[in-house]
Amino acid sequence: MDEVVTQRTETRPLRGAGNSSLPNFIRRWNRLLAIFCLVSIFIDPLFFFTIHVNKETKCIPINWVIAKALVGMRSITDFVFLLNILLQFWLAYVSPKSRVVEGLTKIALKYFKGYFLIDLCVVIPLPQILFLFLLPNPSKSDGEQHAKKLLIILILVQYILRLFRFLPLLIGQSPSGFIFKSAWASFIINLLFFMLFSHIVGSCWYLFALQRVDQCLIEACHLADLPLCKALIDCNSNFPAISAAWGADLGAGNCFNVTSGDFSYGIYGNALPLTVQASVTGKYIYSLFWGFQQLSTLARNLTPNHFAWEVMFTMSIIGLGLSLFAVLIANIHNFLQGLARRRLEMQLRSRDVEHWMGRRGLSEDLRRRIREAEQNAWEETRGVPDEMILRNLPEGLVSDIRQFQENADHSV
Repeated sequence: MDEVVTQRTETRPLRGAGNSSLPNFIRRWNRLLAIFCLVSIFIDPLFFFTIHVNKETKCIPINWVIAKALVGMRSITDFVFLLNILLQFWLAYVSPKSRVVEGLTKIALKYFKGYFLIDLCVVIPLPQILFLFLLPNPSKSDGEQHAKKLLIILILVQYILRLFRFLPLLIGQSPSGFIFKSAWASFIINLLFFMLFSHIVGSCWYLFALQRVDQCLIEACHLADLPLCKALIDCNSNFPAISAAWGADLGAGNCFNVTSGDFSYGIYGNALPLTVQASVTGKYIYSLFWGFQQLSTLARNLTPNHFAWEVMFTMSIIGLGLSLFAVLIANIHNFLQGLARRRLEMQLRSRDVEHWMGRRGLSEDLRRRIREAEQNAWEETRGVPDEMILRNLPEGLVSDIRQFQENADHSV
């Protein structure tokens, strides 16, 4: 979501003390928005963990306590994104002809032609609507089973759109420059990026395992030839006689036994014990570990069934793992190289000074004073050439800098 905002930070400079107030506000807003984007991307897959399987009743209920907490957190992030959308309608932008466009009508038209529809789809509170209105009243939809599937589909579609809009911002770079300029911040963001995709892969693994259990229960329902057993899978307890028969059905019981051979779970076999846990914490931690493990090993220990979606999911893990490793290794290399560069410059400078002092035949006292002066100069500037930086700045800005330094020296 930062693309339109950061493009418009190149506004016409304001005069006087407020010269950089608007660009500074946009930079702070982009940092805040990046944090909320990261929180939002972590929140959405957690909705999958609110759904579990009741092993005794052979049904698939929802943990409403956790679901309502996630709905509240999701509403907060959606409100921040809504503010960001409103911000797009009054921030000027630079046209391709390098002209600053400040007319509200032109700004709105440009945004409508750009990412407005995608941003609007991103902030629509679909999970909130489903959790608060459809799922508690399954009769208003075509049953709770259809409402759950609709919830999963809408969250996945909206999540893809969020990744498309948020990933450039989470990388930390916008069209107007870097949002996070610190090297340590970039390093931490890269590690969080790996954890984020581990979180996504683990959550999808748990979700697909739930879908396989649901498919197994539906097949057992057909074989048992029990009326209304599909309603029992939705945890509808209005049929006590059929519910007892369904709970004692051997075919449905075998859905929770990976070694029975009646239903092949493939790569989701280890997730089957997680689906019967009502606690979200334990199954989420293991799913996160599974995602981290598979991305780190490129799914080396996975042997999928011939089920097409399972094969495609395994292939996507391999491709994603390769991409993340390439990006992570490159970024870590650049980070370590940046840390070592200044140190190397200091060592080379010290060596050149020692060589110069030896060639001049200076006394030991002079050499000691030169070493101290060099050390003090390095600590003050960290090897940054002040004159070269000032040479690339506008003349008026250089004069202001020198005047500020003179005033600071006089005050001291």
